[in-house]
Amino acid sequence: MVAIETNRRVWRRTVIVTSVAAAMSLVLSLLTTAMVFGLDLQATITVGQLFKFGAVISVAMPAVICPITTFRIMMAIRDRDRAHVELRRLADTDQLTGLLNRRGFEAAAEPALAACRLREIPVSVLMIDIDYFKLLNDGFGHDFGDAALVHVGAVLRKAARSDQSIVGRIGGEEFVALLPGATEADGLASAERLRRACADLMVEHEGQSATITISVGITTRRQPASLAQLAGEADDALYQAKQGGRNRVMSHHSRVTLTRVA
Repeated sequence: MVAIETNRRVWRRTVIVTSVAAAMSLVLSLLTTAMVFGLDLQATITVGQLFKFGAVISVAMPAVICPITTFRIMMAIRDRDRAHVELRRLADTDQLTGLLNRRGFEAAAEPALAACRLREIPVSVLMIDIDYFKLLNDGFGHDFGDAALVHVGAVLRKAARSDQSIVGRIGGEEFVALLPGATEADGLASAERLRRACADLMVEHEGQSATITISVGITTRRQPASLAQLAGEADDALYQAKQGGRNRVMSHHSRVTLTRVA
């Protein structure tokens, strides 16, 4: 709808500008006629004069109208493309946290995963979940729960800028991160930094405050694997981390807890 309204507005302006240009061309034509034939209405029109008049008109009108019309059409196409890009961005973005949503994450992760397969480099996937999120919502209210989601989203966004990871919120209190080129040790270290960053900051909203912790499950592979398979393995590790007491990082392959803070 945005693109349609934008194009209509641009085309309406284009018609107006073109009409003005046509009027200017008409005035130019009249001035040219006066220059060629003079102001004497009884003047005889010769073939040479007619040719000269036609040549001037054929050059003057396109020279005035075409550049303006072409420019306006290019602007309409540019605005349409910008509107399309913005609509696509909104469709792929979680409006609360500003991270990618499930659709956006999958669209960004698939090419990155394919590149890792082609280059034969490892890739790590982290599944992240806010601990006791339901109790948080019930005890402090949904607005505070939203503040906690924004808090975790900000931590993930900052981490993504430093390690070139692809992060998203895929539903509820669950987040995901894909780290191209990250070994298991790299992934565990990144996951632990995320866990500490969340635990070290107090979430505050409308006079209420609480410490938020997260649990993280991680999987790392060098051989080809689908995004669904990697996410499933990381999700299994996340389940183990929650079963083991939460506020911890666990690897799918080693099944060893990296850390835990009471």
